[in-house]
Amino acid sequence: MPANDPVRQVLWWLCLVMAPAILAGMELFHPSGFTNQPGMYEFLSHSHGHDPQYWALAYFGPNWWLTLHMIQTPVVGLVSVGLWLTVGGIGREDGAIAWVLSWLARASIFVFLIYYTVLDSVGGIGLGRSILTVQNLVADGKLSQAQFEGAVLLLNTLWLDPIVGGVGSFVSLTGPWAVLFASIFIAAALAITGRAPWPALLLLLGFGWQLYTSHASLHGPIAFGLLIVASLWMWWWQGRQKANPVERPLMPSVSPGP
Repeated sequence: MPANDPVRQVLWWLCLVMAPAILAGMELFHPSGFTNQPGMYEFLSHSHGHDPQYWALAYFGPNWWLTLHMIQTPVVGLVSVGLWLTVGGIGREDGAIAWVLSWLARASIFVFLIYYTVLDSVGGIGLGRSILTVQNLVADGKLSQAQFEGAVLLLNTLWLDPIVGGVGSFVSLTGPWAVLFASIFIAAALAITGRAPWPALLLLLGFGWQLYTSHASLHGPIAFGLLIVASLWMWWWQGRQKANPVERPLMPSVSPGP
């Protein structure tokens, strides 16, 4: 939670408001649902206008796919730092259950960060650059038609790989599961310790569920929008708690016995 430490305050706004806002805006241009029809390479290799079937407002081609994930990767790292901050003040003095939940949250955030980074690296940055390289080789006349078809087959096959593929793989599913569990553990820890109001915690759970479903449009923008509202609500609520602390009644003094 936010504290008087100015560094923590800056990180809260940077990681839980500004970074999610950047991601929410970018993910509006992250299409989904193109794997089977028309196929990964066939879709990502050129730009598209808005088509309700793919949800995104528009897609600007493979250069955008590369740029999107180049920016997204470090910004997701900032969001991970922000999620870590939410349980930063919880310690053993808050009780064993809250302390354990806070560390389960931290472990889940760590897994989320690692596997989203791997997914963005392989299925975003690496794939985007590979598509552009294939296109450049074709333009330079360095690939025959058969070689081009083989390169496309390779990229489409890797996109569906069960370990590192962009959809339905170990990598692409581990990150979403991790962020879902992270949101559950964070909300539970904050609820037990009374460090956040319940509406904000429900919004935090909604963030985890939406991002678990997908980070592409429209689930991604909804998820990061919910995170922004939850973070602002917690910040506002914490400020009110500090401005109007609940005074505990003084214990009556007990005179020593004879």
